[in-house]
Amino acid sequence: MSPDPLPTLFVSHGAPILPLEPIPARDFLSGLGSRYPDAKAILCISAHWETPHPAVSAIAEPETIHDFYGFPPELYRITYPARGAPDLAGHVASLVNAAGAGCDIDGDRGLDHGAWVPLMLMYPKAEVPVIQLSIQHSLDPRHHMQLGEAISPLRNEGVLVIGSGNAVHPLGDPYASLGEGAPTEGWAVEFDDWLAGAVTSGDQESLLQYRARAPHARRAHPRPDHYMPLLAAFGAAGPGAQGTVIHRSWQWGDLSMAAYEFR
Repeated sequence: MSPDPLPTLFVSHGAPILPLEPIPARDFLSGLGSRYPDAKAILCISAHWETPHPAVSAIAEPETIHDFYGFPPELYRITYPARGAPDLAGHVASLVNAAGAGCDIDGDRGLDHGAWVPLMLMYPKAEVPVIQLSIQHSLDPRHHMQLGEAISPLRNEGVLVIGSGNAVHPLGDPYASLGEGAPTEGWAVEFDDWLAGAVTSGDQESLLQYRARAPHARRAHPRPDHYMPLLAAFGAAGPGAQGTVIHRSWQWGDLSMAAYEFR
């Protein structure tokens, strides 16, 4: 047992090329792991693993999944050789099952780029075992908050829960400013500011009802797969959680690279 519960995190993993780009978000993630030296294992909830209902990865040696295309060849040569944690996966499944959600155990799933991109910067020696917990096709906000709540006991067991998505992720919006050197638009900043305010005030209902309450919500997340990991991380911090802004910057114009710590 850890003497103090670990916080939970939400990080924006950005475009897959982040490990090769000299931008502020890369520098931030490169120092983030040192804040949590006592983490015995990592549970990553990534925007890039969707299943019909919850599933947890239980492979002992997860492969590095290059689930993207059109990037420089050197990116596809990167591997992140972290160990898995099958026993922890079984424990996570039992927690989710006990909450009534049902949870599969996947013995084949490797680490997608939502996991290995930030983790190779946070823990470059790959010394901390990693498992993943999927998000669901329904992309229902309350479900994902409750999924996080189900795994909140892990904080007392030395497991660092990380939601990995993007604070603003307008892929699918034909008018978004995206690409190297693109400007960050005002609407994206407005949503990012709103999100930071809701997180730091612990406003759970606003975070759940972001579609109705946040400015430009449908532009910021045309498909909200990159928002659901934030809700899971918030839920995993336990009742009365509040967030702290630990980083804000931008990549490729309208991609917010904001990161939050929840306690």
